[in-house]
Amino acid sequence: MLEAVGLDRQALRDPALRIPYADLMMLSELAARMTKDVAFGLHVGEQVEQNSYGIIGHSVVTSATLGEALRTLERYLPIWTNVGAFKLDVEGSIAHFQWKFSDGSLPEPRHDVEMTMATVARFNRFSAGAVWKPREVWFEHAKPKDVSEHARIFRAPVRFGMPVNSLLLDRRLLSLPLTGAKPVAHQAISEAAERLLAMDSGKANLMQSLLSFIRERLCNGDFGLNDASRHLGISRRSLQRKLRQQSSSHRLLVEQARRDLSRCLLLGSEATATEAAYALGFCDPTAFHHAFQRWHGMPPQAYRAAKIR
Repeated sequence: MLEAVGLDRQALRDPALRIPYADLMMLSELAARMTKDVAFGLHVGEQVEQNSYGIIGHSVVTSATLGEALRTLERYLPIWTNVGAFKLDVEGSIAHFQWKFSDGSLPEPRHDVEMTMATVARFNRFSAGAVWKPREVWFEHAKPKDVSEHARIFRAPVRFGMPVNSLLLDRRLLSLPLTGAKPVAHQAISEAAERLLAMDSGKANLMQSLLSFIRERLCNGDFGLNDASRHLGISRRSLQRKLRQQSSSHRLLVEQARRDLSRCLLLGSEATATEAAYALGFCDPTAFHHAFQRWHGMPPQAYRAAKIR
């Protein structure tokens, strides 16, 4: 699976390494296909232990209440990933806990979203007292053919094709105490998390920002150098100079974005090679075929057949 996505097993031993989120979602899609588990994301979320999420997970399980645990996730998610955000809103008697992706170029992240929502719904394992369940669960993606596992895991109405991914909870549940509450430990963990958050937010990486912008705009066609400089708020000449200082260029980053997303589209979706070409901003599918052959050493259909067994 790692080979199919293009990730190095040895590199993954580096705890500070960040990998493209599209690669992570493609791993989920490939795992679902290999295991023939149409509810793969739900099953991962059902089984995952919070401590496996490092400092964020430890902060969650030591929280005093469910509300504090959800606010912890909302606050410290950027330590884990920068492709989306949690948001907790309270309207009347209902609390909405939302998960929203910011990268519009990602393939449909069904397994990742379902894993996330199942993980949060399983916070009921930490509750002191009666086990709770959400009022409703909303997903942006289309309804799968089989939703029996959604019904079993969430024990609540599940709606698809909604405007946001969200767990709808009774507001009173936010004050529900958690069994693992450790105020002193939680304070110490939160202070450490704040330091990590400050370190990360203080280092805006130009190439990462530009690459994210290009990935978001590939299918729309407005990812040129002038578009990028306006988006980043710097002049075209300054942007070119800064990229040269990092031995890169706008052209090379477009190439990287297309190369990485081409694998996602071929392995993580049912898109045809022609559909993938237009999604990646190519005007001519033939140009995409030539580029794909150069990137991966074989044509698109052969690559899909070789990687998905």
